[in-house]
Amino acid sequence: MSGAPILDDSPAWFQAEPFGLNGERGPLRAASAITLAPFGWLEGEGDAFLHPSEAVMLTDRMHPRRRHSLLAGRHAAKGALAALVPGLAPRAVAIRPGVLEQPVVAGPGTANLQVSLSHAGPVALAVAFPEACPMGVDVELIAPDRLAAMESQTTPSERSMATAAAASAEEGLTRLWCLKEALSKVLRCGLTVPFELLEVSRLTLDGPVYRADFTNFGQYLGISRVCGRLAVALVLPHNVQPVGTPPWMGAWGGWLSRAAAALEGWSE
Repeated sequence: MSGAPILDDSPAWFQAEPFGLNGERGPLRAASAITLAPFGWLEGEGDAFLHPSEAVMLTDRMHPRRRHSLLAGRHAAKGALAALVPGLAPRAVAIRPGVLEQPVVAGPGTANLQVSLSHAGPVALAVAFPEACPMGVDVELIAPDRLAAMESQTTPSERSMATAAAASAEEGLTRLWCLKEALSKVLRCGLTVPFELLEVSRLTLDGPVYRADFTNFGQYLGISRVCGRLAVALVLPHNVQPVGTPPWMGAWGGWLSRAAAALEGWSE
């Protein structure tokens, strides 16, 4: 299905899981969610999860790929919020772009909650979190044709780390890209700053994930996981600790394996 904007023959699939964190000022709750769904299914279900202000964004002039990613991202984000807030009505919640293009949540039951979301092809991943504990998430397809662009945005020390921590150059550089993009979302600067500012200073293997430290932002911790053609990263404050098994050590393994299997033979 090379070049196809949708996975028409695949069933819609969604998973969400809340998780707890211990912060210096007490316990915190967050949730993550993944959506893998065909374009047609998402459009058909849009009335169930899109706020009216989100629905008007889906104009006929929008490219199908962009429509697909917007729908999948909103579906995953609403799912993460619903996992965090029992009884939440997804259609009553709006996720609008802020002045820095960051997603901003508004609606009943969502006071002081925000989301970070990302998509790679037909896969969308989202994290819902309290404003007191900022987070950023990114998911990317590992693809050889992106190697040169990603390499140009890394330092020599990063490239050395990435090679040592990965099965291939593409995997290692995509891991770094994910970590930097997730950090940029926490900082709400996007990829508008020099990538050197977002430099990864260390990668440490911890079971199925790599933990990352940042040269200029020691207050944040990066989590990186790779499965098949998918790389994912989460950035959160260094001074919070998960309660029990966090999703990046548990649920994400199954999620990413299923999504990666569905993407076999698919290309953008």
